[in-house]
Amino acid sequence: MADRSTNSQFCLGLQTRIEAVYRESGYRLGWRLLCSPPSVLDGASVAFIGLNPGGAIRRNDHGELAMSRGSAYVDEVWDRASAAGENPLQKQIRALFFGLSLVPEDVLAGNLVPFRSPSWASLENKDSALLFGEQLWREILDRSGPELVIGMGRELADPLRRILGSPELSKVDVNWGRVKALKGRFPGGQLVVLPHLSRFSIVGRHQSAAAMRALFGDRWNVA
Repeated sequence: MADRSTNSQFCLGLQTRIEAVYRESGYRLGWRLLCSPPSVLDGASVAFIGLNPGGAIRRNDHGELAMSRGSAYVDEVWDRASAAGENPLQKQIRALFFGLSLVPEDVLAGNLVPFRSPSWASLENKDSALLFGEQLWREILDRSGPELVIGMGRELADPLRRILGSPELSKVDVNWGRVKALKGRFPGGQLVVLPHLSRFSIVGRHQSAAAMRALFGDRWNVA
């Protein structure tokens, strides 16, 4: 059953739990859950979920629980960029949202595991962190009830399947070597798992256009 607490109560509960696990696990590079404002927790139609925040330094200029307003993909300066929104990954994600006719700040966007690390392989206590992230997002998605859930990175396939009731996933060739995306249905919605867009920039790529239409159907508005 969805959590019926107020948005502020729900957010406080999330923050308290994340900070406790962060301290207990000895993480030092900070954490981040959402890349959009807290309002998306109540009724966002689309969720976009990455594995965990990347980076080798703690980012005190980035929000932890959520953005106060706007979208991290529009309003923040990320590594390898000199201006807000100009990192290649930010551009790919914005292009994805544009293709789905979505306003970035309206998307329930965030990280399955909120703890930052230079890479997923380098994150300590991965198994327990993943279990914790699945618990958080089971509650988040139950509350928000999105009709479309998008995971970025094949590592998200099994965790999202477990959260959403283990839907069967079919492979979709994105015309990039042997790389595949995945799609399937869960009760009340659709799950799509994309390859990581920082390594495979398939959005807006002519060779991958058919794959985007196959993955998103009538939702996709880019020729």
